[in-house]
Amino acid sequence: MLRPVVSEVAEELDTVEFYYVDVDESSDLAGEFGVQSIPTMVLIKDGKEADRSVGFVPEERVKEFAQS
Repeated sequence: MLRPVVSEVAEELDTVEFYYVDVDESSDLAGEFGVQSIPTMVLIKDGKEADRSVGFVPEERVKEFAQS
């Protein structure tokens, strides 16, 4: 699961905000972002999608992704 990895990174990076979305409960939001596979991470900067990662990624990659 990706959530424990992201939670760990979120504790380390206090300059980045992390949000979890349950696509079953928020299908409209999932559709808005074109989420078709789980897990999907979407990096938003200045109100726009800056990057996207689909599938499990290791902790170091989550850190790089969040700081990009």
